[in-house]
Amino acid sequence: MAEILRELRELRKESQSEFSDTRASLTRLETSVGDLKERMGNLEQRTEEAEGRISAAEDASQRNERVLRYLLRREAALTNQCDDLQNRLRRNNLRIYQIPEGNCKIERAHRALGLKPADSNPPRSIIVRFLDYTVKEAVLRKAWMQKQVVFQGKTIYFDQDYSPEVQRKRARLRGVIKQLKDKGIQAKCRFPAQLRIDLESGVKTFPTLLDAVPMLEELGVSVHVSERRRWTRRSPGRRGPGGITEETRRCWVIRRGLENLRLKQAIYKVMF
Repeated sequence: MAEILRELRELRKESQSEFSDTRASLTRLETSVGDLKERMGNLEQRTEEAEGRISAAEDASQRNERVLRYLLRREAALTNQCDDLQNRLRRNNLRIYQIPEGNCKIERAHRALGLKPADSNPPRSIIVRFLDYTVKEAVLRKAWMQKQVVFQGKTIYFDQDYSPEVQRKRARLRGVIKQLKDKGIQAKCRFPAQLRIDLESGVKTFPTLLDAVPMLEELGVSVHVSERRRWTRRSPGRRGPGGITEETRRCWVIRRGLENLRLKQAIYKVMF
């Protein structure tokens, strides 16, 4: 009997010790759960704030994109207007290339603006202004019909006096035309900087180099168009894959992740 009582006392002590350990574990667990709830509450608050900032950033990004597209188009329109006015003012002008440097003994004629080049570099062109546009055109046709005009032992060239912007556009087209001719395809540059290609299917004329990019790529001609020019031509409804912009897509991905996080928080609250 004494042995049984002794064993019962020992079992009671062990049970009390285990109960104390269990209570301590539960206390620690409650503390951890409380800390976790507090952290989840803070995280939920930060998630809501992040959603608000993302929504505001998405709206601002769309507004900025619309404003940027409008400004680029407006700038392109104003540039084209100024360029058109420059070319109209130059209608009576004729530009002559490869005449050696020296004094021009022609009334109302001068060298192109710029520093005098070194002797090893090509001379500056000469700009001649006629009183009548038709006279200038007649001189230009005669020069082109003659094909080769020699002055002081050098071949000189006659051309229209284009504005700097038109000259840059035509210079870009010259490289494309050379590639086309190397492939046996006839091509020309029409005023102001239109590309005309003679194909077996017929003649195709493109107002700008950007318009000709798809056709040139099919013909195996490499061409580079700046991103700025692509933006000026991009329509408001033109979007990326799926019909949305890349910025909007990123915002949606972030928002979807936040929604999943909030769902996990709700499940956690139900469990605890």
